[in-house]
Amino acid sequence: MEERSDSKGQDHEEIAELRARAEAGDRNAGGRLGELLARNGDREGALRQWAHTYGDTASTTRRLAEVLAQRGELAAAVQVWRFSDDVWQNPAGFHTEYMATLDPEDRLEEDDPEDWAFMEREQLVNLLARWGDDAAIAELRALAEGGEWLAARKLRELGL
Repeated sequence: MEERSDSKGQDHEEIAELRARAEAGDRNAGGRLGELLARNGDREGALRQWAHTYGDTASTTRRLAEVLAQRGELAAAVQVWRFSDDVWQNPAGFHTEYMATLDPEDRLEEDDPEDWAFMEREQLVNLLARWGDDAAIAELRALAEGGEWLAARKLRELGL
């Protein structure tokens, strides 16, 4: 039990240090602060921190996390930012470790920020369409009409 309280004390000290560094503009500290807040159960604080730290460079991530949070899916919203932080946003983060967990053929597919941005955008449009967002449904229809078979399949799944 004592070990846990020491760990919590260390987390509080680290949170204070990371918060000061993040406020001074250290993006890596901001990313780690979001991760630590999430790990300690402050999902909303983590979401605010990641949005503040990366929101200007990861607008789709920010929008996807916001939509999930608005729908009450805080765990999923945290996962969106956590993945973005670990893999793409934080240069001192866990990108190399994450890539090492993948099979070689998956590694080739995953290691392209443009692909990640596309997949994230696709996830956002699909979620919004599922929730009845007219603009997202129109975007799916335009993609389907342009020959995008995944968009056509999604429209069929949604009964549209």
